[in-house]
Amino acid sequence: MHRSGGIRPAKCATQPRAANPRFAETISMSPTLTTLVVIVFGLLIARRFLAPVLVGRWIARLRADPAIDEYNAASAYSQRGFDPVHTELAHVALPIQGELPPDLQGAYLRNGTNRQVQDSRSRLHMFNGAGMLHQIQFRDGQAWYSNTFVRTPRFEHERAAGHELYPEFGDIAGNGKKGFARIISSAMAQRFGLAPKMSNETSASSTTAIQYHHGKLYALQETAHPFALETRMENGHLVISGKGAFDELDGVLTGPFTAHPKIDPASGDWHSFSTHLQSGKIFYSVLAAGQLKFYREITEAKPALAFVHDGFLTPNAAVFPDLSLRFDGGQMFKEHASPFYYDPDYEMRFGVIDRNDPEHAEVRWCDTGMDGHIWHTVNGWEEARADGGADLVLVAPVFRAYPSNVPIHSPQEPHAHLYKFRFDLATGERRDSRCLLEHFYERPSFNTAWIGKQTRYAYLLDEEGAGGVMASGVLKYDMIDEQAVGEFSYGDYRGGEALFVPREGATEEDDGYLIELLMADEDAAVLVLDARNMTELARLPLPQRVPYGVHGCWLDASQLETLA
Repeated sequence: MHRSGGIRPAKCATQPRAANPRFAETISMSPTLTTLVVIVFGLLIARRFLAPVLVGRWIARLRADPAIDEYNAASAYSQRGFDPVHTELAHVALPIQGELPPDLQGAYLRNGTNRQVQDSRSRLHMFNGAGMLHQIQFRDGQAWYSNTFVRTPRFEHERAAGHELYPEFGDIAGNGKKGFARIISSAMAQRFGLAPKMSNETSASSTTAIQYHHGKLYALQETAHPFALETRMENGHLVISGKGAFDELDGVLTGPFTAHPKIDPASGDWHSFSTHLQSGKIFYSVLAAGQLKFYREITEAKPALAFVHDGFLTPNAAVFPDLSLRFDGGQMFKEHASPFYYDPDYEMRFGVIDRNDPEHAEVRWCDTGMDGHIWHTVNGWEEARADGGADLVLVAPVFRAYPSNVPIHSPQEPHAHLYKFRFDLATGERRDSRCLLEHFYERPSFNTAWIGKQTRYAYLLDEEGAGGVMASGVLKYDMIDEQAVGEFSYGDYRGGEALFVPREGATEEDDGYLIELLMADEDAAVLVLDARNMTELARLPLPQRVPYGVHGCWLDASQLETLA
């Protein structure tokens, strides 16, 4: 009833308030509505409070799995050489055994995995852990050592938590349904606020390599964006704190980048290929003067190519290997128990992009007629033929099988053999392929000023002599005459990569030095060899041991000046 004016009667303070008859009628007539309200309210409460508790308990059970301890106890990665170090040092003067060449002026940098979590609850693997940079700076016959963690967002999040928050490579490769559970539990933890949210491209540890471009240092991993490191020069010393940020290169980069850019020796441009595991897309990019001037999807594969770790660059072509090691998440529930699996029926081939028209060029395929996997390439070049045509020559160590748990740098890893392929540059027809060496040599080095040129010398690491765990020495190999021409044994030490550094003013291909970081259970040293005659010039014992690792780079004095 509508009231039109007048004074409202006062309500008795002790009189109970009458229920709204319409509300009471609604409740009595619609019990399902009450149930729905209760359910929705309960779900909200569960989502806010109960779900995180349940997810947390699930994660705790996964981490407490005794099978992890059993696996790790038997793992090759439990060897002392893979153990991390946690002391970070700055510019420690090094003793010098022998004599440093006077023109060796610059800095040697090496990246590698180094677990920051003391009590890891992940299945051990070479790829697990945070990155750590090891730096040896040379100046005027003296040398200094520094090391620092690569402080990615993942590193900082896990350091604050005091334990691993995200799955490691070893949790996934070969771990079957348990590996899938790790992936899902991590996604749930991020969904309910138990771990910071991170994309695939920014959750990496940037542990694989380090390279210089246009006044910047980048820590690299092929599943992520490049991590731009903060640098400065202080009293003549290069200072790297490990801090930095993932660089999307002005927003152009939308997917993962590369661990092994091929650097044009004339321009300094980076040419690289990358694969997106979830979509199977493969990208080709060119980084020039700090700008990603070219970035394009060139092909798509299902199942996806597992790794495009390295490639080739010639005057007219950029080349990537399409390999028998594939990626398919569904395989975690099948016989391989891993998303990575080797398919012997998938023939290895090389994809060729015309550098003269990269925007429109289609991939031209060069079939090898064999299955295989390649981690690292040596070099590629073009050779003119008497008939007026040209050959594309590619040299790389090739694995003819690879286990699904990806046991790199361990006794389980199959042996790679050095192959030399020859294709017609115009048609892609295979003209020749041959195995040059059957001994297990890998992680080649050469004078990168010869990228894309006919190269005579490669420096190959002897993994067979080390039982598959890193390298026992280095072989100098003549790729033109196809014969070994020198070697050097590391003795009781193990090596990761004999990096070629040219002598100042050098004109000959092998006129320079090999710098290697030698590692042992309790100590480490930097080795400087004469690359021409494979003799030792100097050895610099380091103030602490260094975990097994691989890829490095050399910064000359002029490049150091740009990092101020």
